[in-house]
Amino acid sequence: MLLQLNGIGNQKIQYRDHSEINFDSLDHYVTLAKKSIAKFSNQFYQGLSAKMLKDEDAISSVANAIMMADWRWDENYQNEKGTKKTRYSYRNQCALWAIQTYITKDHKKDKKFKKKFYSLDHVVESDDDSTAHNFTQDEKMMSPDDILIQKEDKEELTKLIESLLSLDCLTPRQKDYIRLYYFESYTFEKIGQKYGITREAVRQGLNKAINMIKETVNV
Repeated sequence: MLLQLNGIGNQKIQYRDHSEINFDSLDHYVTLAKKSIAKFSNQFYQGLSAKMLKDEDAISSVANAIMMADWRWDENYQNEKGTKKTRYSYRNQCALWAIQTYITKDHKKDKKFKKKFYSLDHVVESDDDSTAHNFTQDEKMMSPDDILIQKEDKEELTKLIESLLSLDCLTPRQKDYIRLYYFESYTFEKIGQKYGITREAVRQGLNKAINMIKETVNV
């Protein structure tokens, strides 16, 4: 008999049948994982529980950890203080480790995304590839999992730009430049027509706005 749950990414953990271990059903481990996520996740930061419960890989990872706890738990083991750990407490401990691992991996993914997509250096060079949509890859060339990640990335990018538009350092016109250029797919020429100025003046104005943002938020 071979029990298996998928972990985060391509990770797969397999548990071979053991005559002295009675595993629960896979559905039961998934249920335990969801309960552990709901109970412990928000201790790290608010909203983590809801985020993980929407992520099947995260749930599987915690379920794997709980199964591993059942595999490793020894009712006769005593620590240095001579106390024993119950299977319930050991399950909780392993679930917490899995949640912490998820946070670490999610943080690394977020940092990688920010480094790739939150750079403002190239924005003012040309009208090509300028919108928030075009900052991400062509969905026709991507796997379904990558498409889901990209959609989350677009939402994060949208939130970032919206936060930039709230900065006091920008004039209403500069904010409009950014809004039109990122979200409305306006070209420099089209923005210039709206304000009665040249394409180059728009480019320089947007460049000035970006530089002010960099100075303010230290991008």
